[in-house]
Amino acid sequence: MRNVHSRHLVTFIIGIALTFFMGAIRPNNNDPNLPVQDSPSKKYFITLKDFTQEEVKGVGFSLDKEITVHINAIGGGSKNAWKEVWGDKRRGEDMFAAGWIINADSREMVWEMTMGNTSGKEDERTCEEDLKLKPGSYEVYYEAYGYVSSSAFNYNSINIDRREGKHSSDRFVEKFLGWFGEDDYRSMYTNFMDRAKDTWGIFLSVPGGDESNIRIFNAPKKNSNVVFAATGVGDGSYIRKKLTVNKDAIVRIYALGEGRGRDEVFDYGWITNIDTRDRVWEMTHGNTDYAGGASKNVIYNGDVKLMKGTYELNFVTDDSHSREDWNSKPPYDPFNYGVMISVKNESEKSSIGISEYTFEKGNIIVQLTRARDEDYLESGFSLKAETKLHIYAIGEADHGNDLADYGWITNAKTRERVWQMERRNTTHAGGAKKNRLADEFITLPKGDYIVYYQTDDSHAYNDWNDDKPYDAESYGITVMGAGDSFSLSSVSKYTDNEAENAVVQLIRVRSDRHVRQKFTIEKPMKVRVYSIGEGVGNDMADYAWIENAKNGDVVWEMTYRTTINAGGAKKNRLFDKSIFLEKGEYEVHYQTDDSHAFNDWNDDPPEDRTHYGVTIYKE
Repeated sequence: MRNVHSRHLVTFIIGIALTFFMGAIRPNNNDPNLPVQDSPSKKYFITLKDFTQEEVKGVGFSLDKEITVHINAIGGGSKNAWKEVWGDKRRGEDMFAAGWIINADSREMVWEMTMGNTSGKEDERTCEEDLKLKPGSYEVYYEAYGYVSSSAFNYNSINIDRREGKHSSDRFVEKFLGWFGEDDYRSMYTNFMDRAKDTWGIFLSVPGGDESNIRIFNAPKKNSNVVFAATGVGDGSYIRKKLTVNKDAIVRIYALGEGRGRDEVFDYGWITNIDTRDRVWEMTHGNTDYAGGASKNVIYNGDVKLMKGTYELNFVTDDSHSREDWNSKPPYDPFNYGVMISVKNESEKSSIGISEYTFEKGNIIVQLTRARDEDYLESGFSLKAETKLHIYAIGEADHGNDLADYGWITNAKTRERVWQMERRNTTHAGGAKKNRLADEFITLPKGDYIVYYQTDDSHAYNDWNDDKPYDAESYGITVMGAGDSFSLSSVSKYTDNEAENAVVQLIRVRSDRHVRQKFTIEKPMKVRVYSIGEGVGNDMADYAWIENAKNGDVVWEMTYRTTINAGGAKKNRLFDKSIFLEKGEYEVHYQTDDSHAFNDWNDDPPEDRTHYGVTIYKE
């Protein structure tokens, strides 16, 4: 989720240069890179500085005994930042350059730089403290994600994106949203780089003689009980793995992501039972805790029971705020951003297998994906026997309870819907809140079926007007056979012989047409009339009717009150009912006005646009 802070109330501010001599931090030291000079009684064992190329640095250390560690640090922070991001003063939005220490085993905070334990000017706040640490393992981190310039009347902040090409491409956005000009931006960027190079950093030392009780290791500390880890995850990532659980197991899930109130999450994970498509675990804002740093950083750390079976593990991120580039303060455990699954004992690791998850190509029956704007896709299939199917469809919700991009399946002979993608049977598909995912099993009897997928005029594959779904390549609908016993030999390509099964068919009717066809009923019988047209108010503009061919009497007519909405625009109307006809000769008519007909829509077309017109089936 993007995070740009801006407040600009006065455009002319007189700057007052203040000079601070930090004797407690730099005593008798001409080198500004080091806040404290080594002495025989105090030695640095960790030095983290120069953040021009790296946003976050971290290192681990172990203590053999209880030791008092002396901390010297210089960073940046603004009291005005307390007012930013959800207004939550409990969370550390104030420091834009700061250090902290966590317990390497529990991953919990031990110490951090705050506005409360630092002093000095905004871009050079200093801290000097003694911290007594028990024997154990620890990790120290330092971050410099951005820069703040503020006063009583003005507040500007920028994110420093060190990736190649990102700094210049983001400049216009920062300038526009921040309400400050090129000179202000350049000045803030220059000030940031000067301090990131020569001023900011954290330095840990211990009394002379205690160095032998310290062991340095690479952060984060490795856990031998980890079954799978996808950490250090960057922007726009989509991790998908298959978990094979050979016996019932309780696993520990440790996941760091991004979310906010109203139960919205942007970087998160979930686990799906492959055999049922039920989600057995999902990272939500409601079941996560604050992960430190920016208020949007969230963490899930708990046990989940997995029964013997196969599962699909997913973890996704949006296009900003990740290990690749933090646009706000990172979480306390930044290098582990992502998801990690572990067991209680190393001996239990063999009971869980990890492999790549992909759709079995041999199971795919129909695949209508990478759907673009204003697409109308269809493909048919025939089942030789009752078959369990896996439906996987991604689409877009509109502003109400309906979907704008969605799929459905119809019985090819009756035109009845046997499955439809609706809001009630979908979940969030990642990215923008309107992205929706249907992922479920259905069972269909032997028969012929047609799969459809349609989109409106915006937000589709390669033309997103908001954040894209995590599985953008599958935008559309995929129908697969489900279960180990499924074989494609039980499925064949459907050949549309609908015209042979119809008494009469007048479809794909264009604007300003009047088409007709005679037909004969050999004996009294029921027929099914399937007709799609246009109705405005209580009247029909495009509609069908049936006449007795001998005397011209109208025996049936399509009216507004006898029709229902046909999908798309409200004026699209559908008649799908049975009527009784006596033996005799008849003529069916279909008439359109000068607009909104097949391939000439002036509003959203009906769902079954290819059947715009009228079809009469034998009952």
